[in-house]
Amino acid sequence: MARFRYQRKDGEFARAMVGIADPIAFAGTAAISEAGDIVKRDGRQDIAAAGFSRKWQNALRVNVYPRRRNSMNAAALIYHNIRYAGVFEEGATITGHPRLWLPLKDTPKRAGRQKMTPALYIRTIGPLVSIERPGKPPLLAGKIANRRGKMAAGKVKVTTSALKRGGAGAPSTLVPLFIGIDRVNIRDRFSIRQITERAAARLGALYLKNLRVS
Repeated sequence: MARFRYQRKDGEFARAMVGIADPIAFAGTAAISEAGDIVKRDGRQDIAAAGFSRKWQNALRVNVYPRRRNSMNAAALIYHNIRYAGVFEEGATITGHPRLWLPLKDTPKRAGRQKMTPALYIRTIGPLVSIERPGKPPLLAGKIANRRGKMAAGKVKVTTSALKRGGAGAPSTLVPLFIGIDRVNIRDRFSIRQITERAAARLGALYLKNLRVS
């Protein structure tokens, strides 16, 4: 009967495990990174197809952890920088208290860095006048300064400076700026979850593609 004897050398097993772990960690991290890139690329295309701006597209981010090193426990965090973006993934009904006041097309979009609201308009530009319309949504109108009779001809451009002059007491005409509605239904327009699930289903193939064992 033949006998075999194995004599262990200090550190040999640990070195062997490191040799196995390194390519596994590399393949796992590379697979996660590639899947994240797929989600970011396809997700941004999905947001663009829904008609959203470049800002909305670029706000979809993917971070791979741990940063700048390989790990057998690598993971990707997929998120959107705009806090309420999830509304367009799931859809939602937003109800006013008692009304939602939505800006009309001629309303100044911002005051400084803040999006325009009736309260912000009153604080930064001037007063608003309520216009009730039986059977129709109410309006909030601002006072815009008249200039050389152009308002009567319907040719005046609605500008922040003209609204401020009107609010300050210059001869003025009312111009509708906000419309009040009870609720707004937002349909789902993004498919980021489905895109992420499709990318996750490819992780096995991406792992094998990146596995290099000598």
